[in-house]
Amino acid sequence: MKGSTKRWLADFSDNQRLLLAWPYRRDVWRDNALPAREVIAELARQVSHYTPVTLLVHPDYQGSVPKKLYDCCSVIVERYDDIWLRDTLPLWFSKKRQTSGIVFQFDGWGGVQSAVECDRALASQLSLKLERSLSVCDLVTEGGTFTHNGQGTWLVGLSSIIQRNPSLSKDVIKNKLNDCFSGESLFFFEGALTADETQGHMDNMALFLNENTLIYALTKDENHPDYKTCKRLAELIELLPDSIQKVAVPLPKPLRPTRIERESLEQLQTSLNRTEELPLLCSYINVLQTDTLVVVPEFGLPEDTIALSIIREVLPEKRVLSVPARELVLGGGGLHCISHNLAGLSDNQTLTA
Repeated sequence: MKGSTKRWLADFSDNQRLLLAWPYRRDVWRDNALPAREVIAELARQVSHYTPVTLLVHPDYQGSVPKKLYDCCSVIVERYDDIWLRDTLPLWFSKKRQTSGIVFQFDGWGGVQSAVECDRALASQLSLKLERSLSVCDLVTEGGTFTHNGQGTWLVGLSSIIQRNPSLSKDVIKNKLNDCFSGESLFFFEGALTADETQGHMDNMALFLNENTLIYALTKDENHPDYKTCKRLAELIELLPDSIQKVAVPLPKPLRPTRIERESLEQLQTSLNRTEELPLLCSYINVLQTDTLVVVPEFGLPEDTIALSIIREVLPEKRVLSVPARELVLGGGGLHCISHNLAGLSDNQTLTA
């Protein structure tokens, strides 16, 4: 990695624990967050068979967590605004056998959400519990903007970072990121999928599954609203090192929510007004993964089986599961967005409040 003394830890790095959070917001999750809680509970139960799981629970909602979840998860009680841990928690790196993190400024995805104070503090609170040092970058962005292979190659969703930092030029942003990730090779992509509330997160478009395998979204349908974006993305990905296997996964057209799915949302003026007209981004790139496991989203589409088959074929050494994920995209994200990897923890290391 060009002589870097840091080793950036990827989703698939060894010795890690998966972190999820318990939904509670009534302005993001329909029906008092009950359907979303069912998704998280089932996901935690399935994943815990293969990877240690820790569940983050807001202190005001401890009583809503089913007792049976305590049998498969350790629990941390901490305040947070929403469950998008990928975006609010640190990127981890190892240096001199110590795991540390870097976190960015957080503004609620450029205005998608205004209640952000607890999420802004979450990275430092978690780092204290883990006894890990934390550095802060002054750029406004989120963890889902980045994907890397743990060996020095990164893809960065530049458009969302530009949107979050309007006072900075593109060159200044690039220079800041190159300083932050000194010694790494950063490949910047300008563009966003049309239904992406984040305005360009990379984990909806491309994601490393291991050091030598990258999946990316592609459509050959010229009438697809994201056809041109996917084409430009594929052109950038071809510039990555030849050692990286580049695997295209079909991108469905955005779906629409139903009236029933939207009518129970409470309008509290603290998050995006999610109406029936707001499209749903259904990306198979947005997977949950650990060192032993990949969980692929299902959207009730013909492409579900195609995407699952592709990912199973390129990762024969891993357990590859699929779970329904429509409830998550109704809230604006996916499996990768709701999960975070606590790398550097042994399987039997406890992590509790």
